[in-house]
Amino acid sequence: GEIPADTESLVRLSNITLSNNNLPSTILFFDALNQLDKTKEAEQVTWLPFQLSRNVRVICSVINDTPCHRSLAKRNDSPKEIFCGPLDLMSRREIVDQVLTKFNKRLDNKQMELLLSKEASANPLWLSIACEELRVFGLFSKVTEMIKGLADGLLELLEQVLTRFEAESGGHLMVATLCLLECSRHGLLERELLELLGEDEALKPPSQEEYMGKGPTNLQKISAESNYSEKDTDESLANDLSKKLHVEVEETYRKTDFEEKKTLSDEKVDDTKSTRNKREPLPAVKWAVVFRALKPFLRPCGDSGEGRLDFYHRAMSKAVRKKYFKSGSEDYRKFLYTWWHGKLASYFETVENHDRKAEELPYHLERLLDHSRLARCLLEWPVFEKLAMDEFNMELLRSWRKAGGYVTAATLYTQSLKNLVSGKATYEEIADKKWKVARFLCSAGQYEIAEQLSQEAIDLENDYLGSRQEKLANLYELLTDIKAEVSKLAGFISPKDCYKHYDIVQIGLKAIDLRKMLQGDENKYHLGLIELRVSFHYGAFYKSRRNHKGLTPSKARKESGIHSQNALQIFQELGDIGHLAEANLNTGMYVYEEMTPEQLK
Repeated sequence: GEIPADTESLVRLSNITLSNNNLPSTILFFDALNQLDKTKEAEQVTWLPFQLSRNVRVICSVINDTPCHRSLAKRNDSPKEIFCGPLDLMSRREIVDQVLTKFNKRLDNKQMELLLSKEASANPLWLSIACEELRVFGLFSKVTEMIKGLADGLLELLEQVLTRFEAESGGHLMVATLCLLECSRHGLLERELLELLGEDEALKPPSQEEYMGKGPTNLQKISAESNYSEKDTDESLANDLSKKLHVEVEETYRKTDFEEKKTLSDEKVDDTKSTRNKREPLPAVKWAVVFRALKPFLRPCGDSGEGRLDFYHRAMSKAVRKKYFKSGSEDYRKFLYTWWHGKLASYFETVENHDRKAEELPYHLERLLDHSRLARCLLEWPVFEKLAMDEFNMELLRSWRKAGGYVTAATLYTQSLKNLVSGKATYEEIADKKWKVARFLCSAGQYEIAEQLSQEAIDLENDYLGSRQEKLANLYELLTDIKAEVSKLAGFISPKDCYKHYDIVQIGLKAIDLRKMLQGDENKYHLGLIELRVSFHYGAFYKSRRNHKGLTPSKARKESGIHSQNALQIFQELGDIGHLAEANLNTGMYVYEEMTPEQLK
């Protein structure tokens, strides 16, 4: 079947698949878990099923005592651990022989002993890099001297390799490639890298002497001018529907130069935009020299078909930082990072691939502390829609914290939606964007505006869009979530709030009725979530000990039990252990008498 696009659905699918005892014998290998993104989900390894089929085995490598390792070790069914120490002498010798024999080369006994006498040779990565250096070394008579000169440390050896690359394979283009990859968020597509390198002579940051001679302030100004023309962006924005929104952003950050810049003619704006988007890639003959040298240290990843390039090991990243970003004064080191992030920000502002723009541009603008440009980036609908997806929502929240806060985000997105309504957008587009903005604002704690936008989208569905079942189910579920989050602000269940729980239940029941008419595991999952929500608020109503509009505490308690059982059944079928626990908690809290054996169980 189709692979889910969002992480949460993918995790559910993997849990169901890997816990199925009908699955054929399967072995999964995960290398370097500690190199996953520094997120809570990654470090707690929640994506790896707690319960595996008897036909499934999972083998992971991870650095000892890292968050990933500790999370796995704490599992009830803890995995078997095998400590992998340094390479023994026999293994080292075998690796060297195998690698060099492939290229019809070998070391004599004295040279082998000299190489393996280095302390770092117990590290397989150091050893493989050393063998690669020996492989490409052309003077047989000086191999012994070459071995003596190999640095006895992984980062130090990599620095030697980088120095050789500069001298033999591209000079400043090699340095630019390494710095651009290091400053990118998750690597670069080969096409992107070629277009960035196409500037060629403009890819040389000022030296420390130039930096000190011209002064940090002037050089920062020069860097900003070379990496980004604010005038270009303002003129481009002034020529589309979002110009009103742009004014809102500029007012938010107390900038006053928009009016004098927006008078440029439409023709000039179009010319400026087309010129700015046009980039000549680095000629293939120049790129071949750089790529041939770097290829052993790069890993292509992703499913784009053209390959995303990044360092295949963190050690290479550390070596690049040490060699190119940690020399000179502290101010100069900061300037270098700013300079390269500026290059990348300038590039990604003009790309047409909105997924890549959403992935990279906010990251670089955050590093540049350019909050105005960051806000404008987040207000572009394609960027927002990508980042508003479940797996990226935390990134969107983080970016808005840096770009002015959630109140600012609510104000600007509301204005942007008004511009859509007054423009040529269809009712379908407006309803969809109102739903997405409301979801984001709910997660940002802006409940009043989120509720208003949800209700407006529901009205559009009912009045103009034929009351589409799935869309209405999504909207009523969201409205239930918003009101439920507002109810949590009270901190405890109060009798006077019984009407709030009643309202949440009524909206939730509408969502349930709509979900029951829809098919598929995704709808079943959302049905389980709303059953959980309704169960909880029926239970909260029961705890309030009040009657409201014909609903009594005893009836609410009974309904809470029914909906928690519905949720239990759904999440058992889906193999969702976390939500199963939540459904059991609802049952224990609201169905059984306090401190009874049934409740404690």
